[in-house]
Amino acid sequence: MPSDPVLAKLRLRPVHGRGKPTDLVGEQVTIGRHPDNTICLHDEKVSRFHCVIEPMPNDSFLARDLDSRNGIRINGVKVPQGLIRAGDVLRVGRSEFLVEAPGAPAPGDHATPVAGEPEWSREFRRILKELPPTDAPLEDISIIDADGQSSSVLQSAGPGPRAMLLLLRLTSKARATDIHVEPKGDAYHVRLRVDGLMVWLGELPRNVGDLVLGLIRAACQLKSAARDAVQDGHFSAKYPDRRVEYRVSLTPSVHGPKGVIRVLDKRDIPHALEELGLLPYMHERIRRVTRQDHGLLLACGPTGSGKTTTLHNALREIDRQSRNVVTIEDPVEYTLEGVTQLPVDEDKGKGFSELLRSVLRQDPDVIMVGEIRDEQTARTAMQASMTGHVVLSTVHAKDTITAVFRLLDLKVEPYLVANSLDLILAQRLVRSLCEHCKREAPLAPGQITRMGKHLGGKTSAFVGVGCKRCLGTGFRGRRAIFELLEVNDELRDIILAEPSVQAMKKVIESGLFTTLAQFGWRLVADGVTSVDEVDRVAGMG
Repeated sequence: MPSDPVLAKLRLRPVHGRGKPTDLVGEQVTIGRHPDNTICLHDEKVSRFHCVIEPMPNDSFLARDLDSRNGIRINGVKVPQGLIRAGDVLRVGRSEFLVEAPGAPAPGDHATPVAGEPEWSREFRRILKELPPTDAPLEDISIIDADGQSSSVLQSAGPGPRAMLLLLRLTSKARATDIHVEPKGDAYHVRLRVDGLMVWLGELPRNVGDLVLGLIRAACQLKSAARDAVQDGHFSAKYPDRRVEYRVSLTPSVHGPKGVIRVLDKRDIPHALEELGLLPYMHERIRRVTRQDHGLLLACGPTGSGKTTTLHNALREIDRQSRNVVTIEDPVEYTLEGVTQLPVDEDKGKGFSELLRSVLRQDPDVIMVGEIRDEQTARTAMQASMTGHVVLSTVHAKDTITAVFRLLDLKVEPYLVANSLDLILAQRLVRSLCEHCKREAPLAPGQITRMGKHLGGKTSAFVGVGCKRCLGTGFRGRRAIFELLEVNDELRDIILAEPSVQAMKKVIESGLFTTLAQFGWRLVADGVTSVDEVDRVAGMG
């Protein structure tokens, strides 16, 4: 029987987009925790040498378990060994790999190759075409340099401008928040941060990567003579329907300069409190605080969890014509109409604490403090909330209860914490499942027990498989999950006395309260996200 040409060469692509794809071309590939493996996984559920993929005489490949602790799964079925083919999903520990055939035409791909077009350009164009909407015309993009002048960096037909234009179009269509151009030997590795996680895009030849970074320097008006120095800059791009800002960081590494470009695109940002996906009681209580004449709303969570976006939308609930609204931000990334926005500049002595004291002399009604980092800022913000001001701010804490102890750790007096706080909102961002490749899978008994009533009686949930439309991640877009704590008199008594996590939980659980994990489980029941995604972001709950 003739060999199947599709199986003569396969590729393992990480389902969730993390890491470079691995080609299977006739040599065995090992997977495990030990660095000597072809694919090294940092996962405690994976053995040191977990499994091996071996070429077979009929041009197929065999995945074989190496007596590991947790075995391997092919298409969800645990097996000691099994043949893998294009379209199969191999699971090792927490990692899943999609088996695909490189070079096979994608369904509906009628792109005509350009004569003499380099491989990197063909690959980038293929990915661009496969991202939804697949029938969208190519976006016309023009660059505006750091001085606000129109730039010609994309107007040449050379490989540098072509690569930069493709990268900007890919970033826009993938809705990426960061572009990483990393020197590795004789090439540059290109990755995008999509929905909070890094996704492999491809490689650029060394000379093309150097040209791209040179064009970025030109757009940022940076000096080429300082190539070995740390450089920061910015530029903009005009799209047919919007303008996008880019923040650039260039840092020297062992193999050359690494470029990271932060993408500030307003297109995907919620513009009203109703668009955040809050539960009705959460929405009502936040709106109530914004309409008071004093009070403190504190948002907590790690960097990049959407705290500032939430506070900005809370500010939109305020009548900014009849009230004086001032924000202190580091940095000011998005402008709000009818609001005075002040940027922090520590080098000039304009930190949060100094600016907040200055703002209080400006007759404010509402103040947003970008972050409470120190004792002085915390104390001033809390005193302001008790003396006729509505204060909105953020703090780094994992959940609402931890936020209270974070303020106490900053040496703020318990009476100030107890009497100033009205609402604490914890939040995270979970990735939404790709509608094109999600599939239903049974839940384990332990998962069903843990999630209980939040599943609505269901015994299965959706998981992401990964397809070309979601860059192999299984997810596209993100949704916020929330936990809201209203500080009532019982909680104030506990904070004033001897606060403990258990004492606070006892009071909280007697009222209306939804944890981050419980909020996420509601989205699991609705088919919006997966159990693993909620556990990754919110913990086991």
